[in-house]
Amino acid sequence: RSHGDSLAPHLSKMVSTVLLRRLRDPDSSVRAACATASVDMTTSITGPPFSTLSGPMIEILIHDCDPNTQIGAAVCLAAAIDAAEDPDADQLQKALPKIGKLLKSEGFKAKAELLGAIGSVIGAVNGRNSEKAVLDWLLPNVSEFLSSDDWRARKAAAEAMAKVAIAEEELAPLYKKACVGILESRRFDKVKLVRETMNRTLSLWKQLEGDSTEVSESSSSSSKSVSSGKRGKDRNLSSKLDVAEEAAAESKEKRTPGVAKRVLFPAKAKLSKIKENGSSNKSEVVVVVAQSSDEESHEASSSASSSSQAKKAEEFAQIRNQISQIEKQQSSLLDLFQRFMESSQNGMQSLERRVRGLETSLSVISTDLMVSRTITQNGNHKRNACLQN
Repeated sequence: RSHGDSLAPHLSKMVSTVLLRRLRDPDSSVRAACATASVDMTTSITGPPFSTLSGPMIEILIHDCDPNTQIGAAVCLAAAIDAAEDPDADQLQKALPKIGKLLKSEGFKAKAELLGAIGSVIGAVNGRNSEKAVLDWLLPNVSEFLSSDDWRARKAAAEAMAKVAIAEEELAPLYKKACVGILESRRFDKVKLVRETMNRTLSLWKQLEGDSTEVSESSSSSSKSVSSGKRGKDRNLSSKLDVAEEAAAESKEKRTPGVAKRVLFPAKAKLSKIKENGSSNKSEVVVVVAQSSDEESHEASSSASSSSQAKKAEEFAQIRNQISQIEKQQSSLLDLFQRFMESSQNGMQSLERRVRGLETSLSVISTDLMVSRTITQNGNHKRNACLQN
């Protein structure tokens, strides 16, 4: 920070000192200091190309097997890329497939930090000369970590997918349907920070426009509906009703299996009946369809409600059973503890009796010793008196 570009001749040695000697440190605060040093070298020493700093980091990241080094290298690389005003996009783009393959490597343990580095690389490349083949394998591999047991990996994967949505304006729409579906299924994460990241990423993917095939099909169908006559309009309305009912059937069948097929087709029957009677009033057709939809929705909701109530009752029964088992276990534990206390009390009483017996024995022995000592002393006095006489 103080000397800036005057340290440019020493940058390689500084980088090797940080990478080779300090990234292996098991102390996370030391690795965090390495990341800070990488940011300072990136922002303060701008003379040498960015590859002078990022190249050794990428090599260490790919080839080193030490978990602490893997964590430190990934964090340092991401920090340096994010801090650089003009990162070497070509070098990073070439390195992206090599870095991405580490997601499948069992020997690479720092998956959460690696996903953060991948997100930084994607943001730096920013869609320049992107290849569809790279995204074909990158997005599925990254999206797998949305269901990881490690919440940091889930969050980093969501952030990486957000950067793909922002950077890849041309290719990202091709993957919109799949990515939106995956993110929809994971947007209720139990960790609040991950949940917020998932929802932001989902919003970014939903804002992407559809691909050109979908747009051309939509405009073609709209032009045909405009140019067709009254009979064509009726056919178009019928086909749209078919599509809407099929979509509704799929949606409701997922929630209430067996109910949707039973309740969704009266609308079509009523529409056919109107056609047979010769009615050509489009508003009348719509009003029939609307009433049927209300009835069907009410029946479906009633079935769903009863199914939900039955499920809740079953869950409550399971909870009651679990509570009963817990109470039985607690009762057995209390009985066991009571028996243990009784046996302990009996043991203590027995020990007290033994101690009192020992005390009595010691008292008797000490008394005997005192008596024998007194007798011995008296005998010695008498013997001495006889000798003197």
